Amino acid sequence: MSKRRCPLAFLFFFFLIVALSPGPPVLARDLTLEDRVRAQEAIERVYYSHLTGASRPFEDAVAREVLDRKVRTSLKQSLALERFWSTPVTADMLLGESRRMACGTRMPERLRELHDALGDDPFLFEETVARAALVDRLSRNFYAYDQHLHAAARTEAEALRARLAKGELDPRRA
Repeated sequence: MSKRRCPLAFLFFFFLIVALSPGPPVLARDLTLEDRVRAQEAIERVYYSHLTGASRPFEDAVAREVLDRKVRTSLKQSLALERFWSTPVTADMLLGESRRMACGTRMPERLRELHDALGDDPFLFEETVARAALVDRLSRNFYAYDQHLHAAARTEAEALRARLAKGELDPRRA
């Protein structure tokens, strides 16, 4: 999809969701851990329905603990972003991630299924699907480039490089 058409496609998609919503759009609300786990179950059911060769019933194949762990991981990553890297996840960031997903998806039908599974609730989609993708990407990126966390390993690697450059070590001898 071209960059020019993407915002129009997102707007159409967003207004379609709002128009099909059962009531006025909810801008913010609290989700309990149980609400999030139920939403994760709905998400995983969509993914599971597309697995090739899946023969067991969803309930047998996906344990409640797996759903709970996925939700908790996403929430822990959100907290880490805020505490360690001073980057709290905001509603604007979640909306932006939802837009990125809508514009960049190669499987619009699957994205539509996820929205359907979550009751065409934009807030629930942002808080579950978009949050999980966003915090995973951001936390991995912050971690990968965090100089403080990797200072010891970097110092060790630089010392090793210096010894190799001086000829103190022979890389052919291990």
